[in-house]
Amino acid sequence: MNKFLLSPFAFTLLITACSKKDTDVPLTSSANLVFQFKFDSTQARLNNIGLPSALPPGNAGLNPKMNKMSAHYIELAPYAFSQIGTGAIAYRAPETTAGGSNAISFSQSFFAGNGETFYSIPIKNIKPGNFEWLRVSLAYQNFDISWHLDTVINIPGPVAIS
Repeated sequence: MNKFLLSPFAFTLLITACSKKDTDVPLTSSANLVFQFKFDSTQARLNNIGLPSALPPGNAGLNPKMNKMSAHYIELAPYAFSQIGTGAIAYRAPETTAGGSNAISFSQSFFAGNGETFYSIPIKNIKPGNFEWLRVSLAYQNFDISWHLDTVINIPGPVAIS
């Protein structure tokens, strides 16, 4: 009689000991790397390697109010001086040769404003590696500035660059 009662108890113990815990579950395929634009018209000026840079004497600068932006290329690079294309390419805008040489197809491009998601890619689609640098080639910028024309100062106006 004791054997009969011990067997169901042992079976229950075996089943509960083999169950997976939440910490054992691998990352799901829904994890994404999300790229958002954050615009700050008062951000410090940076040079081409991300270090603070002052304007040369005799030059002037403006602090634009960014509206929308688009990128042509996003790459996660191992180091600041890594050769282009040696990192993990996360995004490349659609391109066309309809007008001759290779160009961005703006009709298929993504545009985003401040705080909006520009692009999202599943983490599983990123080449594994260690990345210290984010390389972004901009394709389009839309911003407002104050124009200075002759004696009239601070005429607000939009600018779009592609």
